[in-house]
Amino acid sequence: MPIVLIEEDKILRVIEAILDPRVSLERLAAFADFNSTAVDDFPEWLAQTRRDLVGLCPSEVRFVKTQEELLEHLPDADVLITEGLKVGERELLRATKLRVIHQFGTQVSHIDTKACSKRGIAIQTLRRRTNIAMAEHTMMLCLNLAKRFAFANRWVSVDDLNRRGMQYKPYDTRFTPNANYMRLTDLRTLHGSNLGLLGFGEIAQEVAKMAQVFGMNVLCHKANPLDEAEQALHGVKCVSLHELLERSEFLSLHVPLTESTRDMVGEAELMRMPKGSFLINTARAAIVDHDALVQALQCEHIAGAAFDVHYSEPVESDEILLSLPNFLATPHVGGASRMNVLLDIKTLLQNCLPLISSQLHLSIT
Repeated sequence: MPIVLIEEDKILRVIEAILDPRVSLERLAAFADFNSTAVDDFPEWLAQTRRDLVGLCPSEVRFVKTQEELLEHLPDADVLITEGLKVGERELLRATKLRVIHQFGTQVSHIDTKACSKRGIAIQTLRRRTNIAMAEHTMMLCLNLAKRFAFANRWVSVDDLNRRGMQYKPYDTRFTPNANYMRLTDLRTLHGSNLGLLGFGEIAQEVAKMAQVFGMNVLCHKANPLDEAEQALHGVKCVSLHELLERSEFLSLHVPLTESTRDMVGEAELMRMPKGSFLINTARAAIVDHDALVQALQCEHIAGAAFDVHYSEPVESDEILLSLPNFLATPHVGGASRMNVLLDIKTLLQNCLPLISSQLHLSIT
């Protein structure tokens, strides 16, 4: 059997369920449950996917977490699926059987592509459907905040106003239109607004593309700044963190949660943002200091925040953020249907199949 080496990621664990006949029944059951919101019959989906991957299925699947574990297992590997582990000369010297490296995404700066080419090792990439869905969700949250959808939704009758302790006051339609007859205030337009992206990985890059379609001016900040050519390629301006905070009417978070990014957006950062600006978080809740966020929303320095990720999941029923009218919350659904992930994985494996099949054919002949 081919040996498929995978950088540890909970999403990628489903590959073991697809390829490796040694996978435990417990793991199969877990993935059947996890994908039940999108796939009614997961065993049948697995069976069909395995039929589509004859030549790669069955394979032995191994997971590695560290650079040292990668070096240990590379001599046996036919396929390497990676996200961030470095693949350079040292690693390639041990990868005597390796035919293909597949990046779980599009960024391959951690892979020595020239050295791979010299050794005849193919490099494949994948524009992930899940990342596109995350970007869509980010833009949806921006729109909901800008258009005050939580307030406007079903706020259409006089009874709706009365239930809110407000009184209907009609316009004089002999002279004026009747638009916004409920007199909803502080409605915004995305076009011409500044969108700041804290972090500029693959999801943020997808957000930038969509935001530009809406006519937004896109700023970004990342640890290793983009050069002028990269900024031009993506249509963004790379700025310092302080400038990003000061200019962002919409600030969207796209950094991983690490010790250095925990509480990265605290009281000082929130107060530096323009009064009346919006915060969107589809990354990890703990990047934002919880109490500072509550305070910024209560004093309305931040006009609104929208989170798809939360400080506990499910959210505690007494979470104060849920009581604030200017806080929007969705239940970690930014990636949309689980089918996005399954199709990403299937596409990834199909990209590897021809290279492995040709190797097996050569070894047989």
